[in-house]
Amino acid sequence: MEKILVVGGGGIGGITAAHMVEKGYDVTLYDIDEKHVKKIQKDGLFIDGVKGKKTVHLNATTKLEGKYDLAFLAVKSQHTEKALENMLPHLKKNAPVVSLQNSINEELIAEKIGVDRTIGAVIGWGATNVAPGHLKQTTEGNFVIGRLDGEITPQLKEVKKMLESHTKVEITRNIMGHLWTKLTINCITAPLGAIFGVELKNMVTNKKTVAIMAALADELIRFSEYLDVELENFENMLNVDFFKIKNLEDYKRVVMVLQMVAKQRGDLKSTMLQDLEKGRKTEIDYINGYVEKKAKKLGVATPVNSAVINMVKEIEAGKRKPSLKNADDLYKRVRIPKTWRDYDFEKDKYAEFAIFNLPLSVKHEQTIMTAGVYLIGLTAAFAQAFSKLANSFIGKIFVRKNEWGIANLVLSKFLENMGEKFAELVASNYGLKEKD
Repeated sequence: MEKILVVGGGGIGGITAAHMVEKGYDVTLYDIDEKHVKKIQKDGLFIDGVKGKKTVHLNATTKLEGKYDLAFLAVKSQHTEKALENMLPHLKKNAPVVSLQNSINEELIAEKIGVDRTIGAVIGWGATNVAPGHLKQTTEGNFVIGRLDGEITPQLKEVKKMLESHTKVEITRNIMGHLWTKLTINCITAPLGAIFGVELKNMVTNKKTVAIMAALADELIRFSEYLDVELENFENMLNVDFFKIKNLEDYKRVVMVLQMVAKQRGDLKSTMLQDLEKGRKTEIDYINGYVEKKAKKLGVATPVNSAVINMVKEIEAGKRKPSLKNADDLYKRVRIPKTWRDYDFEKDKYAEFAIFNLPLSVKHEQTIMTAGVYLIGLTAAFAQAFSKLANSFIGKIFVRKNEWGIANLVLSKFLENMGEKFAELVASNYGLKEKD
């Protein structure tokens, strides 16, 4: 049996290791936190959260010995180089390394061991450290994995099988596109959560903070386009073009998309905020800082991103505290259009229908599915606003069909194509339960 090494026993690494052990894999969990490791050695690893409670007994150590056939790297980005230095002597020749991290550390790993041994991964679920020997899974989601060269090999398929011990896994030929999409999400939620000191749901429902989120998202997506990165849809559902803003109508759409995301991930607490609360240095230099370095090298201005980085560092240095009041200082440092600042989505009775102001790059099928998801449970608003809808962008898409024709096409196409993802989304949003 292959010997598997998981480096980093925090939320992602520890939970991934535990699930593989439960499926019979020979796994060693390596971490430098002695209290955490000793607790696991004594009582096992206790995991609770969205998937229930359990204790898993596994081999945990603070000292590496022997050789391993494969390694999963799940440490903070700032510890990547040191972790590689410690683990590489204990890997067999040609052993692959799978990065289960934030940022895009795959480039550094590939420099050390080669592209052919480097596997990237995007983690769609969240977890946190609660106490020594205690981890909590905070959200559910899947893995997306792939090689930097886009090849699909037997080795990659074996990694897929291992990770399926925990959740669903998708193999992609464009892992960099997935990594950049996830990096963009992290660049928004992680630092702004740290700056404002609140969970995601509190940021998207605040008129000031949601405008900053929208401005940062627009800037980051336009920079990725400059790099010619083919961004993938977030969790195979949300097209990132939804966040590109040219006018007020686009801004309204972004606000409503963020409201939808918050319904799924509203309790998400920024990893950077968690670091600050524990007195640790954040990953700001390896997440937003990664983007800033590339932008400066190419001579591209990213003013919102730079302002966000500086404010997080001020908090790290003890010069300010996480607070919603920090939004006012960010407004002084970056230009947020007045129309965005003045827009109050809570007073806009047609706010829900901003979702129809879609970018042209989004296919009609995606338009219909996204619209359908949001329309569930909004029957009253749907009927009231349909006269306006018929004259909107979607009305033009359907070549001026009447209200009933539009409704019929939207809903029937949605039901035809929604699939498992949308069924899960609707069930979660509206508390639907499968009949016994």
